[in-house]
Amino acid sequence: MNVDKIRENFPHIDDMIYLGAAGSAPFNLVNYNAVMECWNRRRYGSTLGGTDHAWFSEKDPLAREEGAKLVGASPDELCITSRVVQGINIIKDTLGYNEPWNKGDNVVMTDQAYPSTGHTLLSLNRHGVELRVIKHRDGRIMREDMENAVDENTRLVVINRTSVGSGFTYDVKQVCEIAHERGTYVLDDAVQTIGSKVVDLHDDDVDFMVTGSYKWQCGPPEAGFLYVKQSLCEELLPSFWSYINVDKGPGITGFDKFPFGAADHDSVKTYDYPFPKTAQRFEQGTTATDEIWAWHAVLKWLNGLGKENIERRNMRLGLYLSEELEEIGCKVKTPADPEPDALNTHRHALTMYTTGSDELDRKTTAQLRGRPIKQVRGPTMKYQAGYGGVRVSPHFYNTEEEIDLFVAYLKKLMS
Repeated sequence: MNVDKIRENFPHIDDMIYLGAAGSAPFNLVNYNAVMECWNRRRYGSTLGGTDHAWFSEKDPLAREEGAKLVGASPDELCITSRVVQGINIIKDTLGYNEPWNKGDNVVMTDQAYPSTGHTLLSLNRHGVELRVIKHRDGRIMREDMENAVDENTRLVVINRTSVGSGFTYDVKQVCEIAHERGTYVLDDAVQTIGSKVVDLHDDDVDFMVTGSYKWQCGPPEAGFLYVKQSLCEELLPSFWSYINVDKGPGITGFDKFPFGAADHDSVKTYDYPFPKTAQRFEQGTTATDEIWAWHAVLKWLNGLGKENIERRNMRLGLYLSEELEEIGCKVKTPADPEPDALNTHRHALTMYTTGSDELDRKTTAQLRGRPIKQVRGPTMKYQAGYGGVRVSPHFYNTEEEIDLFVAYLKKLMS
């Protein structure tokens, strides 16, 4: 992997030491160039079709194809979204639409989940649904605790494939085995994993997955997708109905689906068709076209670099960072390897550490931006259910030399 070549796409990282991919990726020329191509085509070319409406754009199906390659899925299993929380709400509402939520049902999550999970699931309280929250053990989620929480009344298990703070990364296949043995679904929030670590949704046998593009995927800020297993695309009706999504049969696409100029056009009868047996049935209207152009470009770029190469690079950076932090007396709180009885697999670059003192953690983190010449950006305090510290998240565009400079300055601040 040519790191110098990769860094050419991130002009701002020459002026700082940026270690914050878990928050958002730095400005990426791959996105910028694609957005400019979209708008230049709109300005100087046709105003219709590929740049006016995302669902008419040739980039929409191409983005699905590249996304499917990246996560081990079929393009027909991907629904374009704008935010992770949108995808979580789609699944919650879809399950309730197909079988109403009732008292006696339960949903399982963990106390290491991101607020987009917990807050969204709170809405089920009005139906009498029990929200079961598995408590971590030193930042780990144990298999025994998951097995005890999920039962025959569990409608959904929701996990964050990589914890936003600690970097604990699930072996999702194990979670799915537990859930499926009890007849329930798994919703996987993989926004902190995809783009940094190899993900194979078919191999994991996960039912639903949500992600956003602007973190480890280095994509635009308002793009993402929801994955729905093919069998569930055929089984579940969407709770959000859009005439744009109806399936009028082979070959009827684009403006042909909307015969507004026809004398017999009718707002009900013209659209009284079934939904396609794909994840597109769950899409909620339109998406920003330039975001789709940018996301397609960055997905294609990531696939060209090779997800296995990216994973190797990031695992190496994460291990190097952990060793350097421990060398100066910090404690690394991110699990490094699969641990007995825990539901984790190998980590990637997201790393949590502590100096040993919460006060010193906060003080040194605030002072990192004051590093002379090149300030350090990205490290931040993160706590989930009492487990926390400083989160640092290098990515494949970072170098070992940057990690050395960060750790050396941290050591100086600690003394």
